[in-house]
Amino acid sequence: MADEYPDKFTDCESAKRAWHPHFRQYNQTLRALRAGLGLIVDTEKYWTVTRGNPSELLGVNEDAKKVLETVTKNSKEIQCIILTNCAEKQAKECLEVLGLLEYFDEVYGADAMGADSCKPEINAFEKIKKLTGFEYGRTVFFEDSVKNLAAGKQLGMRTVLIKSETTQEEGKRDDGFQPDHTIDAVTVEEMRRILPELF
Repeated sequence: MADEYPDKFTDCESAKRAWHPHFRQYNQTLRALRAGLGLIVDTEKYWTVTRGNPSELLGVNEDAKKVLETVTKNSKEIQCIILTNCAEKQAKECLEVLGLLEYFDEVYGADAMGADSCKPEINAFEKIKKLTGFEYGRTVFFEDSVKNLAAGKQLGMRTVLIKSETTQEEGKRDDGFQPDHTIDAVTVEEMRRILPELF
């Protein structure tokens, strides 16, 4: 398959054009490169190079920190879990830089989901459910990806869309899906508005 694209990776734009339809199909760049484009990619090197040093682009997110601090102090029963399509190591590095890692009980990603699944595939959610024992009907799912939220809602989760570039890129769905709540950012004010029961 890689032979089909010998002249298409001459610059960023041509690489993006080759990658994008496969990313839409496989929902994760690593899977798109392997399954879609037929490339051989070293997993560890891929995550290290593509994620780099998060402190170059990120800093402490004080708003999200206040939310998590308040919510986790108010209830010992609340379990906070990350499910990301990137590798756990890189996810934890980002959360550390954001000042949020300590507030999450577990961080699950590409390693836990395995090479055969990732969000928004139902199999990915099922794998993490088996590991944690959380209940879909008692879960609030925060995401900036509409397609991921749609899968969560299908499983019975309450959904919160955090607006971002990803949200704009994905656009509106044809199936009429609407998240339960939409916010611009994770702040105490927004959380009190949409989830007052947490406070």
